[in-house]
Amino acid sequence: MIVEISTAIALIKGAKAAFDVAKEAFDEIKECAEAGKSAHDSLSALTSFFSAAGKAEEGIAKAKELQENPPEDVAQDNRSDYEIVIDMMVAERQLKQFYVELREMFTYQFQEPGLYQEFMDRLNKLREARRQAETEKRLHQKAIQMQARRKKQQQLEVVFHVVAGIVIIAIVVAFAWAMVWMFGQKGTL
Repeated sequence: MIVEISTAIALIKGAKAAFDVAKEAFDEIKECAEAGKSAHDSLSALTSFFSAAGKAEEGIAKAKELQENPPEDVAQDNRSDYEIVIDMMVAERQLKQFYVELREMFTYQFQEPGLYQEFMDRLNKLREARRQAETEKRLHQKAIQMQARRKKQQQLEVVFHVVAGIVIIAIVVAFAWAMVWMFGQKGTL
């Protein structure tokens, strides 16, 4: 269990730093909304927020993945299981809350209710396209590996057939030579 925890520590720290940046950007967006500014006026804060929130989400997801499949050569950590799990849970829930509040800001304070949904739709489409491209890339690499294995197997089969053919020819030649030798002896033994 300590290996699982220590594996996730580095990622959690990175995710936590990204989460802190996202929180600062969210606070700036909130100030813009409360000041009556438009979504366009807070574009740099929105960009910072979504960039940092994405990095935090990726860090949390990778930390969870590493907890499930930890590498073996990771240094131990002195933090308790509870601290790490609480850090991850707090960050996840706070990010979800940020998204909910952001949607409400777009709808009620920025007076652009469809913009948030359009953004999320485009974001999901982009993420799905990237996942698809990554999957296709992995499949292509596996296909190349399989092709190389198949070619190696075929080469081994050819070598096996050639060696088997040589052995069979050697046996036939030895048998023929033995027959010729036996007939050449004509009972001299």
